Amino acid sequence: MPRELFDSATGLSTAMNKEFIKYIAGRFIPAFVSIIIIVLAIRFLGPLEYGRFSLLVYTVLIVITLGFHWVQVSILRFLSGMPRERTVVMSRFFDLTILCALFSTAIVVLLGIFYFRLSVMELSLVGLFAFLNHFYLFHQAILHAYNRTMRNAILEGSDQLLIIIVLLAGLFLFHWQSSMLLFTAMLIGLIGFLALRAVTRVKGLLQVDLKHLYWDSRFSAKAAEFGYGVAFWLLLSHLLMAADRFVVMEYLGYGEAGVYSALKDLLYKCITFASYPIYLSYQSKVLDYWNSKHRMNAWSAIREAISFEILIFVIVFVAFMVAKQKLFNDLMQIPEADTWLIYLPILFAAFVWQIALLVQRFLELFYRPTYMILSIAGSVLLNIVLNLVFVPVYGLMASSFALLLASLLYTGFILVPSFMRGKKLAEE
Repeated sequence: MPRELFDSATGLSTAMNKEFIKYIAGRFIPAFVSIIIIVLAIRFLGPLEYGRFSLLVYTVLIVITLGFHWVQVSILRFLSGMPRERTVVMSRFFDLTILCALFSTAIVVLLGIFYFRLSVMELSLVGLFAFLNHFYLFHQAILHAYNRTMRNAILEGSDQLLIIIVLLAGLFLFHWQSSMLLFTAMLIGLIGFLALRAVTRVKGLLQVDLKHLYWDSRFSAKAAEFGYGVAFWLLLSHLLMAADRFVVMEYLGYGEAGVYSALKDLLYKCITFASYPIYLSYQSKVLDYWNSKHRMNAWSAIREAISFEILIFVIVFVAFMVAKQKLFNDLMQIPEADTWLIYLPILFAAFVWQIALLVQRFLELFYRPTYMILSIAGSVLLNIVLNLVFVPVYGLMASSFALLLASLLYTGFILVPSFMRGKKLAEE
C-alpha cells in the first residue's frame, strides 16, 4: 500500500474510532432507552394510549421546531465565534428562548384544549413539558457550540435514566396506565437535566445576565434569517413522520394510530441507531475532503458510505425478520403489526430516509437549501394526499406504502442532482 494511502486510512480509522466513542457515549443510552420506552408503553399502556402520546409528542415537537429551532441553530452558528461578547450574546439568546417558550407553550395549550380535549391535569403536564423543553434544547445547543460532548452525554444519560425509572415505577408500583405517565416521566427527566446542568455548570460556559432584558431586533432578525431555513426543513421532516399518524387517528382511531406509531418509531429508531456511526464519521470525512479542495474524494466517500449503509441495513433486516414474530406477539403484544404489507414498507422507508440524509450532506455543500426544502415539501404533500385517499379503504397498509413512496421521492430528489454533481466532478 502506498504511503499516502496508508496515512489516509490510518487517519480515517483514528477519526472513526473517536467519533464511534463519542457516539457510544452520547447516543447509545438515549437510543436504547427510547426503544425500551416504546416496547413498555405499547405493551403495558396499550395502542390507544400510545397513540395519544405519539400524537401529543409530535404536536409539541412540531410547534417547538417552528417556534424555537431557529434560535437553537443560531446558537450553534454564532455563539462560539463571539468570545468577546459572550455574556451579551448568550443573554440575548436566553431572552429569545424565554419569549419562544411562552409563545410555543401558548400554542400547545390551545391545541390541547380545542383539538385533543385534554383535562386540566393533562394540559398542565403537556404545557410544562413543552415549556421546559426550550431550556433543555437551549443548554444542549450551548454544550454543542463549545464541543462539550461528554458533558452533554452525561446530562442526556441522566435525563433518560430518570425517564425509565419514573416509567417503571408508574407502571409496576402505581399501575398508572395512561399516556400522561409518559409525559410525567419525560417532564421529570427534563427537570433532572436542568437541575444537574445548574449544579455542574462550568465557569464561563454559561454567562447569562438575568437582571436585564437584552432585546435587539437586528440581532433577532439576523438569527431568524440564518436559522429558519434549517428549521423549516426540520419542520417538514417532522411532518413526514407525523402527518400520517393524524390521518390514521382521524379515520381509524387512536388504537390503530398507536399500533402504526409504535411500529414506525421502533423501526426508524433501530435503523437510525445502527447507521448513525457511518453518517457521523463520513460526514466529517466529506467535510475534510471538501475543505481541502479534494471534491471528487468527497463524492467517493459518499458512495463508500452508501455501500456501508446497505450492508448495515441487510444485517438489521435479517435480524428483524428472525425476531419479528416474538417481538410483535410476545414482547410488544401487537400481533396485528405482524403483516408484511405493513412492516416491510416502513422498514425500507427508514433505510432510504437514512440514505437521503447521508447524500444530502454532500448536496448541502453546493448551497441548495431551497431545492431541498421544496423537495421535502413535495414528499410531505404526496404522503398526506395518499393517506387521505387510501387510508379509509386500505387502513395501515396504505400509510406504510405512502410513507415508502414519499421517502423514495425525496431520496430521488436528493440522489439525482448529487450524482450529476459527482459526474461533473469526475470529468473536471
